Amino acid sequence: MSHFDAKAATWDEQPHRIALSAAIARALSAQLPAQQRPRLLDYGCGTGLSSLPLAGRCATILGVDSSAGMLAQFAAKARAAGLAHVTTRQHDLVAAPLTGMEFDVVLTAMTLHHVRDVALLLRRFRELLVPGGLLAIADLDAEDGSFHQDKTSVEHHGFRREWLAKQLQQTGFGPASFVTAHVLEKPDTTGALRRYPVFLATAHRQ
Repeated sequence: MSHFDAKAATWDEQPHRIALSAAIARALSAQLPAQQRPRLLDYGCGTGLSSLPLAGRCATILGVDSSAGMLAQFAAKARAAGLAHVTTRQHDLVAAPLTGMEFDVVLTAMTLHHVRDVALLLRRFRELLVPGGLLAIADLDAEDGSFHQDKTSVEHHGFRREWLAKQLQQTGFGPASFVTAHVLEKPDTTGALRRYPVFLATAHRQ
């Protein structure tokens, strides 16, 4: 995770990253029950850009990431905001499950394309969710590989929505719902300005 550790201190300085994360938080917030304060797991949380805006809606938030540098930034922001119900943990769910924990909502934002074994991670998420719990995945629609200039740890060039919906169904989730949460505009590997849609997929554990 040294690749992400090195970028952690300046991660929040990119305007396009701020805008994307805010859009993901808004899209997920619209799907949270108004009268419920869920326990939320943010997997691949980075500096907390997508989950910290939801702190007021949640009973607890646990930010989990493999990068100690990212988690340090996340924890510092939570402390500065006085969010005692927000905690962090360094862990790789692909390498090993989290035991003794359960959540009402699992969020993973712009993380799935870094994971080679998607099916395994989806199973791990299902194990952590209570029956009826909500899984929310924000990631790139399938693209041609031009999104990442630095392809370190990139395993997938986005995802076809139909493919991901099938993977979720096969893992024990109900029908998936997709919305376009945001459209990123950024230079591709040639320097040309491109538009990259980012979806939010949601499905309930059956």
